[in-house]
Amino acid sequence: MRVSLKWLSELVDIDVPPELLADMLSMSGTKVETVERPGEGIKGVVVAEVVSVDPHPNADNLVLVEVSDGDRSHRVVCGARNFAPGDRVPLATIGARLPVGMEIGARRIRGAASEGMLCSGMELGVNRDHSGILVLPRDAPVGDDVVSVLGLDDAILVLELTLNRPDCTGMIGIAREVAALLGTELHVPDATVDEDPAVSSPVTVDIEDPGGCPRYLARYVADVAIGPSPYAIQSRLIVAGMRPVSNVVDATNYVLLETGHPLHAFDATRVADAGIVVRRARPGERIRTLDGVERVLDPGDLVIADADRALGIAGVMGGEDSEVGPDTRAVILESAYFEPRSIAFTSRRHLLRTEASSRFEKGADIEIVPFAAARAARLMAETAGGRVSPGTVDRYPRPAPPVTVTLRPARTAAVLGIEVPAARQADRLRSIGIAVAGEDPIEATIPSFRPDLRREIDLIEEVARLEGLDRLPATLPKGGRGGLDRDQQLQRRLLRTLAGFGLHEVWTPSFSSPSDLDDLGLAPDDPARDMVAIANPSSEYDRCMRTTLLPALLRCAAGNFAHRAAGVALFELARVYLPGPGELPAEPLRLGLVLAGRRRPASWVAPEAAWDLFGAKGLVEGLAAALGAGALEAAPLD
Repeated sequence: MRVSLKWLSELVDIDVPPELLADMLSMSGTKVETVERPGEGIKGVVVAEVVSVDPHPNADNLVLVEVSDGDRSHRVVCGARNFAPGDRVPLATIGARLPVGMEIGARRIRGAASEGMLCSGMELGVNRDHSGILVLPRDAPVGDDVVSVLGLDDAILVLELTLNRPDCTGMIGIAREVAALLGTELHVPDATVDEDPAVSSPVTVDIEDPGGCPRYLARYVADVAIGPSPYAIQSRLIVAGMRPVSNVVDATNYVLLETGHPLHAFDATRVADAGIVVRRARPGERIRTLDGVERVLDPGDLVIADADRALGIAGVMGGEDSEVGPDTRAVILESAYFEPRSIAFTSRRHLLRTEASSRFEKGADIEIVPFAAARAARLMAETAGGRVSPGTVDRYPRPAPPVTVTLRPARTAAVLGIEVPAARQADRLRSIGIAVAGEDPIEATIPSFRPDLRREIDLIEEVARLEGLDRLPATLPKGGRGGLDRDQQLQRRLLRTLAGFGLHEVWTPSFSSPSDLDDLGLAPDDPARDMVAIANPSSEYDRCMRTTLLPALLRCAAGNFAHRAAGVALFELARVYLPGPGELPAEPLRLGLVLAGRRRPASWVAPEAAWDLFGAKGLVEGLAAALGAGALEAAPLD
């Protein structure tokens, strides 16, 4: 996640340098990968207005663009065509420097003079899009430095978030962490909405699958005028790696970055009877998502639909048929909570990972649903002139009960190895939004945005990281004396003895097939044929667990002879798998030996010798002696 220090400073008072703040966050468990200053490598890039776009006289794939920086006009040769007269674009003037180390000079391109360069988002380092020129907000002041217009005169903290911290996927969550570390106050954005009693909401919501969608809230916003967002909003979206779309869509994305909670806006006129239905997909149902791909839905996919069709894949991506466009006049705003595993499976099934799915699959905050909707509705009223209907349609059939965890302060000291007063432990928990009562023990009511806190040890970890993990002493865990038991000692002696006799140890797979036993010539009633089958075999030849080590050992020997080995002496000490009385198979330990071909080469002291009965007999006798088994007797096999 990319965190703008400027934006963060609006939510919490910060009086330390960015590098120190990054260290404090990392030592508290919120790892900061790096601190970026995106504007440092940009010099001489200004906002320019496109005056005209003409064909290049000598190249069909190039255009001549006349732009004005407010003082004078510049003629630039450009290969992109995603802009028009009146648009504001970033102009790298002669002598400008870009983050990639490029310095701009005057030059001729296919016979036409180019006085600078128009920049893409990738060339400015604000995103990875190099398909066209970065079109700036229409109200960006012409001639101003692009660094300040895009908010690049900022420090960006690049965070590596763990799966158990969904609360840190939004600016408010990070600000809460910073406030706890610095001892300052969190400033929550204003979510009050001026509702218009003259606007009547036609929206209805029906949740057919409350397991997949425990809560769904909808708001109705009328009379929106679709247009670009203010550049203050657009610049923050761009720095976060998002593409500005329109004031309504940008409002949902802005609140996503702010709260960490995904939202979606539907064109109300494209939703049949303004009725929202949350259900599982029907067999063979199709939807064209916002990325332009037509997808066949799986019955396990949760969808947002109306009475006629699916409108979007819940928690992943909306559909084209109901998207907000230039002619949208009324909006149904969705703010919901979706079951994490359902979203994760759907996202992977369709190979479609989005900003929304990555947050929902971690576990969103079910209680922030109305707040996020109110924030987005407020922004739509401010930036798109929307009129917000009174109230909401909030379907929450089974509200989640509060979770309470007991913390014993003495237990904290025993686990951490440092003394933290009970009152300080309570204060530490309060600083991250946990309501506490008492001091010994401490009764903590866990907020809905921290689904990872469910046990006493979780609260101890919170106290530890807020105190500073660098304060914890280094200690060795207490434990009993280690060592090998009798069976382990015998196994190790056996392996060393066989290796000492000149044999080579092999490790073979535990899987086998009935055909292996056919190749051994075993009788149909041989006990080894009673094999344990595998539920999901990788191939026909690995569909059972082995009952004998011989087939794999013989394949190893055959492989050696195929590579012109004169002889082999192999052994394996491993488990076989036999049907047992319970659900799991018995796993006795077996020793397998394969002796074939030349036992020793010819030398001046002895002729060449091959493996035979007497060599194998001597090997077994030597092994028995090494293990203390005593003398063995040999008898003919009937």
